[in-house]
Amino acid sequence: MASVSTIILTFTIFSFFIGQIFRINLFSVSFPLLDTAIILLALINVFQHIKTKDLKTKNKFFTYFLVFSWIFLAFTLFKYQIYSLKPVFYLIRLTCLLSFFIFPINLGLKIKIFFYISIIANIFFGLIQYFFWPNFTYFDALNWDPHLYRLVSTFFDPTFTGLIYLFFIIKLFLDKKFPYRWPLLIISYLALVLTYSRSTYLCFLLAFTFISINLKNFKIFLISFLLITCTLFLLPRQPGEGTKLERTSSIKAKIENYQEGWQTFTKSPLIGFGYNNLSFIREIKNPASHASSGFDGSIMTLLTTTGIIGTILFLLGLKQIYTKSDLLKKTFILVILFHSLFANSLLYPWVLLSLVFF
Repeated sequence: MASVSTIILTFTIFSFFIGQIFRINLFSVSFPLLDTAIILLALINVFQHIKTKDLKTKNKFFTYFLVFSWIFLAFTLFKYQIYSLKPVFYLIRLTCLLSFFIFPINLGLKIKIFFYISIIANIFFGLIQYFFWPNFTYFDALNWDPHLYRLVSTFFDPTFTGLIYLFFIIKLFLDKKFPYRWPLLIISYLALVLTYSRSTYLCFLLAFTFISINLKNFKIFLISFLLITCTLFLLPRQPGEGTKLERTSSIKAKIENYQEGWQTFTKSPLIGFGYNNLSFIREIKNPASHASSGFDGSIMTLLTTTGIIGTILFLLGLKQIYTKSDLLKKTFILVILFHSLFANSLLYPWVLLSLVFF
């Protein structure tokens, strides 16, 4: 069983690295290879807990959240007569992801090292993509956001890519024994800033402000502030709206998105519309878009899909993780919550898996 677990863990990390490059189509639903790996890993992890009779849940609020979500998903599917497996697949994935916090998975040192290597490899792949394949606009035909002269790597999204790279930077900064620490910090920071993700820049400053306060070292804040400020002035401004840090079009779009989210939430504030029925509930022009199943903010997505009850349970589950974590994980959670004001980061599978593997 140990060897099977190792194989599945290795497969999961490999799937993490390749991101959105390879997708599977099943029952008219397209999903990344990582989803398959997550399900397999969750099953083997739960089986091992059953085998060792270690079935005491380590996060009761996530357990309550999942029970609530499954019950009311069935209710809303029947109420709105939605005949699709897409919401079910979404909730299966989220269930498997949260199961790693309910029944913690044992990760050996070799697995963690392999995970860090995969992050490093992804960073180098991202830099290659940026310098040799900067035009991502034609992926609009595949329902991805068209990006130009921005580092998107295998995740096909600069905002999420930047957040994952920020996790690695925080890890490198706090772990002074990490091999080749300073060269990796420089390369990782270069990759992060080339995403041109303003929300990630803010999260970078927030993370090191939080670390500075906890370590009672003002120099950490000062250096990070000066670094990010200089970066804003030195970044090359290539053709395309995405590299203009002063752009307002995306801000207006997010405001409109939040307004739509609030209107949707007020129609069913207590229990929401079921996780994740938004692509069927929302009146959108392109339901096949990869952004159709969520709003530009994880809290708004949770409110509209699981209502006030589900959102409170989810946040309490996150709080339980925070109170039991070290500085690294506490910084991650704080950063994710802030980042999720601008993107659906909190529910992004690569982000939740990062909390497990780092």
